[in-house]
Amino acid sequence: MSTQPRLLALAATLMSLLLAPAHAGGLPSTANEPVSRLPMCDAPSVQGAVRHTIARGEPYYRGGIAIENMDLIDETGSARNAPSPVNRRYCRARAYLSNGHQYPVYYMIEEHGGFVGLSWNVEACLPGYDRWHVYDGNCRVVRR
Repeated sequence: MSTQPRLLALAATLMSLLLAPAHAGGLPSTANEPVSRLPMCDAPSVQGAVRHTIARGEPYYRGGIAIENMDLIDETGSARNAPSPVNRRYCRARAYLSNGHQYPVYYMIEEHGGFVGLSWNVEACLPGYDRWHVYDGNCRVVRR
């Protein structure tokens, strides 16, 4: 077999793999399992992402506070194809802040929100510390 027919056969094979439906070959479909690919609200990686999200704010914006610890972590809801096709998990927890106060923290874990859409992302909000209402009044964007 010459080189050109081999390349055409390889290209056809690759295209068929790329165009195959997501459920083919035993792979799970995200349409049927909306939040299964997202980590749970209390996963250590998610807690770290929440702390990082709050800590990365400008010192003027949040007064330099940081989350030292979290407990009472609970999932408050999830969304699939409503209104966006991006799957989301909504969570809340009690945050112990570096200034000695306790506040609720609301956060959303969103599928395909990470680097180049290959992983998940977290958006977090502390009511009363969102001076410019980035997450709308009372953290409405990340609450459910």
